[in-house]
Amino acid sequence: MSRVGEPPEVEREPASPITYGRRDQRADRRTGRRDGRKRIPSLAEITALVHSNAPSQLPTPYLEMLFSRARDMMEHERLWYVTATAAIRAEQAELESQVGGARAALEPARAALTEARTELTDADLIARHPAEELRNEAFLRARRQTERGQRIAVAEAAYQRRIAELHGLEDRFAGVAETIQNRLSIARMRALRISAYISARTATYWEGLVLAHRDGKHLAPLLPHLSPRLPDWVVPADPELADEPPSEPEPPVAEPEPAVAESPAPEPPIAGPSTADTPDGGSDDASPQEQPLPAYRW
Repeated sequence: MSRVGEPPEVEREPASPITYGRRDQRADRRTGRRDGRKRIPSLAEITALVHSNAPSQLPTPYLEMLFSRARDMMEHERLWYVTATAAIRAEQAELESQVGGARAALEPARAALTEARTELTDADLIARHPAEELRNEAFLRARRQTERGQRIAVAEAAYQRRIAELHGLEDRFAGVAETIQNRLSIARMRALRISAYISARTATYWEGLVLAHRDGKHLAPLLPHLSPRLPDWVVPADPELADEPPSEPEPPVAEPEPAVAESPAPEPPIAGPSTADTPDGGSDDASPQEQPLPAYRW
């Protein structure tokens, strides 16, 4: 059951697998062959796109239609995530404010406990009213020690209450953050399934186009460079740090530097055959066809 005030979208069952039926396969392959016979796109256009600064530009209207549909489906998943977590994100903001207030209240309680633990001084042993003037120093010291113990007990109890309150709020905040992260992971997985579906349709389209195109054997190595990137919310630029809260840097610890023994000077390299003349050698500069593909592409 959903919480009170949450939209019904939060109870939506996991999406069923996206079926790539034979009808869609025939349509994609047929359209690819049609564009290939018409030489859409030309080899010059593909080469210009590969070397341009606009890798997201698509060379054919049919590909633009496919990826527009994919973007719309992924945007639907993002809107589901935003709608499903609206109430819980408001709760997270409120808990964050409460955690900040609890941490701020912890410092005065710690200061009061430190002050209560202060040892007795000679000024504390002075009689405070006429009845104490009739008592000796041992009696006054015992009374002051009892009062000090009571102050410590009260301050300790107050400090422990503050700590318990802070820990309770932090546990609730962690639970809410985990729920939000889980729903974001669900939306991302659904978006990746959409990406896999569109990639299959694109591969079928390119297969038909390359087989029918006059320059198909030259187009094939360039096609992977034309795939647009996934949205940033699906695959962040730095997945390890995307959802990790920033942590405070630890102070550096000074360590003695180990003694480094002096090593003899390196001998000059012995001249040998050039790597350019060997089967495994050659220039390090790779052609556009040999460049590694960017990660997280459709």
